[in-house]
Amino acid sequence: MSDESFPAEEGFEPSPERIPRDPADTLRTAMLVYIVVNLLLGVPLMLVPTGFLDFIGVDEPVAAHLGGLRIFGAMLVAWGIAAMLIVARPAGRAYFVTAGALQLSFAAGAVLYSWVVGESLGAVWFQALASIVLIGAAAYLWWARYRARAVMY
Repeated sequence: MSDESFPAEEGFEPSPERIPRDPADTLRTAMLVYIVVNLLLGVPLMLVPTGFLDFIGVDEPVAAHLGGLRIFGAMLVAWGIAAMLIVARPAGRAYFVTAGALQLSFAAGAVLYSWVVGESLGAVWFQALASIVLIGAAAYLWWARYRARAVMY
């Protein structure tokens, strides 16, 4: 069929070029991913560390001994809350975005290393899920940081 058989609507002109996404929106989305990752791990680890560790497959006696990891959950929650400030006002916050990307990168590396050498913490499903989420979130945050660098400085 030819284009003549479908008349254009009044006031609608198709644009040959795509409108690029705002770098600030990309950064906001990446920071929301960062917030979710930190809070999903941090809140249960801070509030119910033994129950969380038991849920991910750590043996109950070992989970009871690791209950002191509550402090690490509190640190993750604090990072998540601090990231909310980036979403609200990204200007001048490049250092925090870099630190967050490093945090996720080092966490992904640590989980992968522990998995490879047999230092398992929990069930295989949790190690696999944590690896995928941390690697994906770290890569996305690094990309968003690069893309939004003009917005942050």
